[in-house]
Amino acid sequence: MSEKQRTLENLLVDEQEISEEILHDLLADYIRIGKQSGDLIPQQSFRVLTAKEKVVIVLLSQRARHELDMVETEWMTPTEISDQSGVKKGTIYPTVRELDNDGIVEDDDGSYRIPAHGLQEAREYIDGGENNE
Repeated sequence: MSEKQRTLENLLVDEQEISEEILHDLLADYIRIGKQSGDLIPQQSFRVLTAKEKVVIVLLSQRARHELDMVETEWMTPTEISDQSGVKKGTIYPTVRELDNDGIVEDDDGSYRIPAHGLQEAREYIDGGENNE
């Protein structure tokens, strides 16, 4: 094996492992997931987030539950996001549109998710929370 090939192989990573690590780091302060029910259990720090940040955390939680095989899909409707986050549905619609425009979420005919390639953007958004609207 050439030195160049060996060096390039250092770029290879396990996407699943990275995704799980990012999700855990992002969610650990804000949410727990019921082992039997799969329900989201908000932590104290979740309660002080902005509506937009809550939407991001709930969508990340849905992704985590999907990776844990607790739900069938990582996509959520505005009603589901509202039910899980406690944010009024009327606030969810403009929020997910804005997050979609910011490249943090994807829209599929009225259902939303944070794609794997959006995890870093979500991390930057949550980590920079005091600058978010």
